[in-house]
Amino acid sequence: MNRPAERIAIIGAGATGTYCLHSLITEGIAEEVTVFESSGLTGPGLAYSPELNDMHALSNIAGFEIPPLLETVNAWASRQPRQRLEQWGIADRAGDDRAFFPRAVLGAWLADQFLQLSADGSTTVIVHRCAEVVDMIAMPNSCRVEWRGSDGVIVVDEFDRVIVASGYGAIGTEDNRAERSTGKSASLAASDGTSERFGVLGSSLSGIDAVVAIAMARGSFERGAGALRYIPANPWSAMLMSRNGILPEADFWFPHPLPDLEGFTPESASACLTGAEGDLDRLFAQFVAVLIREAPDWSAEIGLGHATADDFAERYFARRRSSDAWAYARNNLAAVRDWSESHDTPSWRIVILKAHEIFASVIGSLPPQDLARLHRGLKRVFTDNYAAVPHLSIERVLALHDAGVLDVIALGNEYEIRPIRNAWLVRSPARSERFDELIDARGPQAAALTRFPFPTLRLQLCASALEESQDWGNGLNPAADLTVSDQDPSLRHIHLCALPFLLRNRPFVQGLVECAAMARCVSQAIRDSSLSEGADYSSPEHLIELIDRPSVILATGEVLPLAG
Repeated sequence: MNRPAERIAIIGAGATGTYCLHSLITEGIAEEVTVFESSGLTGPGLAYSPELNDMHALSNIAGFEIPPLLETVNAWASRQPRQRLEQWGIADRAGDDRAFFPRAVLGAWLADQFLQLSADGSTTVIVHRCAEVVDMIAMPNSCRVEWRGSDGVIVVDEFDRVIVASGYGAIGTEDNRAERSTGKSASLAASDGTSERFGVLGSSLSGIDAVVAIAMARGSFERGAGALRYIPANPWSAMLMSRNGILPEADFWFPHPLPDLEGFTPESASACLTGAEGDLDRLFAQFVAVLIREAPDWSAEIGLGHATADDFAERYFARRRSSDAWAYARNNLAAVRDWSESHDTPSWRIVILKAHEIFASVIGSLPPQDLARLHRGLKRVFTDNYAAVPHLSIERVLALHDAGVLDVIALGNEYEIRPIRNAWLVRSPARSERFDELIDARGPQAAALTRFPFPTLRLQLCASALEESQDWGNGLNPAADLTVSDQDPSLRHIHLCALPFLLRNRPFVQGLVECAAMARCVSQAIRDSSLSEGADYSSPEHLIELIDRPSVILATGEVLPLAG
């Protein structure tokens, strides 16, 4: 408790960076916080940017689920001017904590909260906007940051600690075949008036937002007699494409906080892990026991007693796959509306929703083979259940289908995409489709460690991965405090909250709830650590050890030893 407060840098001022700033200030564990943001806007990041999200693009998280910053999103919305609320389309539900706001509204809340935090006064906060961090170096007792401002000059600074919250920037992928979707990009693709046939890769909320953006550029929605209708202004059509050709389900009512599951808790889950192959099966057995007890009829319907961790997803999706996608969506929307009115959602949905949290708490400890199995099966179930979409989003796609402008197809696992004469060809074994425009709305992808954007830190992280015989393509797998210091003591000062690089080993790390959770983990780690526990490189034993380790010579002449 007598440890001096630290000088800390946060790389990225999106949602994760904003929650980290809030946690550092409220915990009082930083003397000074310096924030580097590559854009000119702090708070929303790319995910909630007003420049990238049209107002129709809804978030799929209700107000009561969003961790508060200085205030809840509903309290903040309720004190906004009426005119502003009307422009956002939330004038009648600003205080409704079960309402879904546009993503751009959440971005405005985050931007406002960031500004208030940076002006708090209890902690010195320095903000560098339009600043590109070009490199980071983990030193034995500090972190070096090299950054370029809008004047093009490179500046070097050192901090006690760095939090990497760089989010979903321009990382680059192996597959740049189609336009990555934002509401704005889809609107631009439709606004020129020349394209008539649009393909959208992905049928989740991102895909729905993309096709709704096209629809609003080519016509209008009208509500009458309680139903939503779409009126096209000129001919066009769109196709949602995914491996399975199914639509997401509509958001359902659930109690908050979620009830605990008897017999399946973070403690029981952790206790059954051995670090060997088969851990996933032991976790699945606990999960199945709860489902059979709490939802016997549904469990019997899908044959849960004979299910495995590998085929559970097929049983879960079977009825939806065998149904007409549009009829299923219509029936599902009617059902969840009834559940919302009666506050009586089927218990199997609640169990799966809570079980997702328990799996997430131990997933980083699964052996590689079991993690790969989880990605292929159970991950799809949990993602589908917790990523249910706003009712209005389902209403919109149903209206577009009824107007004859939208359909959804299954591509399967084997398909190809290639450009042909100012168009796009999407071909699978079952069919071939040609589109004037192709929008990639498949959502965020896991990034390999070799694409980590800061070269010297990337070298240090790759050396640490080599030390543990880890595949660089799997990204980062930090400890609970979001460091990888077991392999390289220098890295204990860098907390890795860069979401794309965590997705492979922590597939449920997305969303505002996870942003806040990572911020709490980092603050706890900083509070519990001590700079006096730094690596001692002065003893003869340590010096001899360093001689045998690979090293890199920095531009300043310093020798930086590497793990591995």
